[in-house]
Amino acid sequence: IDDVVFERVSGGEPTTVVIEEAAGLCGVDGSVDSDHSGYNGSGFANTDNATGNGVDWTVNVPSSGNYTLEWRYANGGSANRPGNVMINGSSQAMMDFPATGSWTSWTSASAEVVLSAGENTIRLQATASPGLGNIDSLTVTGDSPQAVDCGGSNPPDNSDIFLPDYIIGADVTWLLEHEYIGRTFSDNGQTQPLETILSNHGFNFIRIRTFVCPGCPGGYAHNNYSGAPADEDWADTAHTIEWAKRVKAEEMGIFLNFHLSDLWASIGEQHRPSAWEGMSVSQMSSASYNYAKGVLDQMVAEGVKPDMVQCGNENNTHVSGFSFNDWAGFSGIINACFDAVRDTDPDIITVAHHGRPRPDGDFASWIDRLFVWENPTIDADVICGSTYGTTNNGDDWEDMFNYSIDTTGKPVMSCEYSDNRRELVNDTFRFDLPNGMGWGAFLWEPHAFGDRRIFWLDGNVYRTTESMDAYADIAREEGLPVPHQR
Repeated sequence: IDDVVFERVSGGEPTTVVIEEAAGLCGVDGSVDSDHSGYNGSGFANTDNATGNGVDWTVNVPSSGNYTLEWRYANGGSANRPGNVMINGSSQAMMDFPATGSWTSWTSASAEVVLSAGENTIRLQATASPGLGNIDSLTVTGDSPQAVDCGGSNPPDNSDIFLPDYIIGADVTWLLEHEYIGRTFSDNGQTQPLETILSNHGFNFIRIRTFVCPGCPGGYAHNNYSGAPADEDWADTAHTIEWAKRVKAEEMGIFLNFHLSDLWASIGEQHRPSAWEGMSVSQMSSASYNYAKGVLDQMVAEGVKPDMVQCGNENNTHVSGFSFNDWAGFSGIINACFDAVRDTDPDIITVAHHGRPRPDGDFASWIDRLFVWENPTIDADVICGSTYGTTNNGDDWEDMFNYSIDTTGKPVMSCEYSDNRRELVNDTFRFDLPNGMGWGAFLWEPHAFGDRRIFWLDGNVYRTTESMDAYADIAREEGLPVPHQR
């Protein structure tokens, strides 16, 4: 027998249904993400990396018979990520999902299965510890398959990490210091905590900076940035947890910013922590991991696990005394910190920060070097920038962040801006970037910094200004609750 040809003598032609993030997608042992470009729909299923985790769908077919299942997926790892295809709880096929070269390279894999007349549950389940690849969609081909609405427009997310549809954030660390010297906050004549006032006007996230040893000689606490005396080790782990508890109680997201220094890290100031002096590259990488893991473990124990973590601050060319021309040191310090985040909770969102995301700040070459050219690349989920200045009314930010998205497939944010750039910054991230990849922006020390502020200092009282109401307007335009509710 050389071959066999089948000719259809009855029944209609096969039809297909493509299931993405709406009806038919019933569960993900992980999350639905959008941080790698090239997907269809609003995102892709990203299962947690473990044997047994998977994705669930439900379809209805009019008759029992053979059907083809085809998954569109990406596997940016180096090895195959196999899966077990289970129909109505029984295994019917074993699947291979070979590496595709990157998380933005998508291809397809298919299997033939038998479905019963009526509703069928389809589960693709990882059979190895790395988990599955990222699954963009499932296509079912056969006799008139239909997706079943199982609440799949918002598939279950097993993560407790907070990520609103748009981040209206504030970077606030001076609060405890200003309260220490007797300052209070008032909104419409009523004295309230700062975090409550912000939440009442639609803010949903707080960024908190912390330092390795701020009380050490020359450290952050001794530099009198806020006007508070160095009576306490401001911005150390204990103060970070104290402030984070208040943020958590207000049901706002927590964005932790490791400066990886004893004092302020910025574009031109990237000093080595005093305790790390004299260490080798490998020793400093271990110190970075141990420091970050220690802080995170304490925060988890106190019930204030951060939702996002930034390792390093404005790392245009340096971190902790290392230039990125010394790639082993530069990447070792940052990635060791990110490893500590991943080991604490792989769902925590990791962030890398550039201090001048404009062409005149060499932002494009920074993106290429950190996330494309070098080995290893920097292991961040999100890329953010300090958007204080613009050379052409915000077009430079639009160009640069679009370049970042096109090159890396990662979402972007503004980690720092001031109120006088409110419209330009938020319009850029809300309207000028594709596929919801502009996640939001963080107003820097909004009660005490900037040419235009949302508070004015009246004696020892910070009183809200008319600028505050503009943030509630942004929240409402984005469909977010005002006052904020998590």
